Amino acid sequence: MADIKPFQALRFDTTRLRLEDVLTQPYDKISPAMQAGYYQRSPHNLIRFELARPSTEAGAPSIYEQSADFLAGLQRDGILQRDAEPGLYAYVQHFSHPLNKDVHLTRSGIIALGKLYDYDEQVVFRHEQTLSGPKVDRMNLLRHTRTHSGQIFMLYDDPARAVDQQVERAIAGREPDASVVDEYGVENHLWRISDPALVGAIVENFRKQRLIIADGHHRYETARSYRDAQRQQHGNAPAAHDYVMMTLVNMSGPGLLVLPTHRVVFGLDNFDTAALVAKLRDCFEVAPAPAAELLNRVNAAASNATALGLATSSEAFVLKAIPERIDRVLSTYSAVERRVDVTILHKVVLESVLGISEEAIREQRNLRYYRSAEKALHEVESGANAAFLLNPVSLEQLRQVCYAGHVMPQKSTDFYPKLLSGITLYNLDRCF
Repeated sequence: MADIKPFQALRFDTTRLRLEDVLTQPYDKISPAMQAGYYQRSPHNLIRFELARPSTEAGAPSIYEQSADFLAGLQRDGILQRDAEPGLYAYVQHFSHPLNKDVHLTRSGIIALGKLYDYDEQVVFRHEQTLSGPKVDRMNLLRHTRTHSGQIFMLYDDPARAVDQQVERAIAGREPDASVVDEYGVENHLWRISDPALVGAIVENFRKQRLIIADGHHRYETARSYRDAQRQQHGNAPAAHDYVMMTLVNMSGPGLLVLPTHRVVFGLDNFDTAALVAKLRDCFEVAPAPAAELLNRVNAAASNATALGLATSSEAFVLKAIPERIDRVLSTYSAVERRVDVTILHKVVLESVLGISEEAIREQRNLRYYRSAEKALHEVESGANAAFLLNPVSLEQLRQVCYAGHVMPQKSTDFYPKLLSGITLYNLDRCF
């Protein structure tokens, strides 16, 4: 099963700077406005590694060469320092629910190196498809820097919470080694765990575990491709490129929050609400609902059926799936997949009824994604064809889909909060 190990992380020297000024959200969650803000925050901000800006000067280094030079400078100047001995790192986040600020949660994980596995080895499981573009970008960065700055967010299943309890005992009564509040108000705390006996016990516990990628599919597959390329060049002897940095979070622990990602359809010619609803009645019970109450109605309907919300510029509806009719349309899919809301939405509604191709969805030619239902509904008011509101994928559905070897459509899950890039870094040239 899973092979993890301690490592000598690179970490920012907090006696010389504030982590708030130098850490970033994961690269794929950084908007152009966020990128500009990070650049202004500090000359040492990790954005110059994650998403360097291209230079317009003739003969200027590429963005990946800039990233490598930036990282080398941080190490040369002592801004980034390598821990003297290998360790594991407890990573704890305190946060408010982004859709209900009165709900406060805590999520705990452990940062370690995890061995890279091919999916057919059935140790690491994916739940989403990946695209080639992001993997090409991350591969270029890895080749130039031989460094991972972002965490692969991994889930494991330990109802007895054995590792959680080991980590809780290790950090009890200790001040964090590093703390930072990010731009979303999330408190991030880090403790280094170096006791050999405890590290060994945690490593041994993971030998019983299978892992599910929650976030970081592109980075995981990039690291695996890099491993394969290095093996072709240098042979199969165990090496640093056989591992990737990850934060391991227990699915049975508290604070594991999955948010829905709502869909907005736009740019369809001759879109007609009445015609759409008529077609949907083949597979759904369709009930009118006030747009303002649509998400609550969808939440309530999910207690005994798969349910979606549909809003157009003139009307809103709750769509309750009729199982035997869904099964007929999705006859080539497994029983587990045929009960996942987002799979039903994509395969039955978007592709079969609306005729949006997989390629168009993949390239977002007719589809946008929103965490906020209000923003999705506003898009319809502003001229989009339709908004589809969803309930979040449950952890049990995720577990069943992954362990059966299936995948869901992209952006099926939104784990909140994200894991900060740069809280630890893994350099392949000296690490354990």
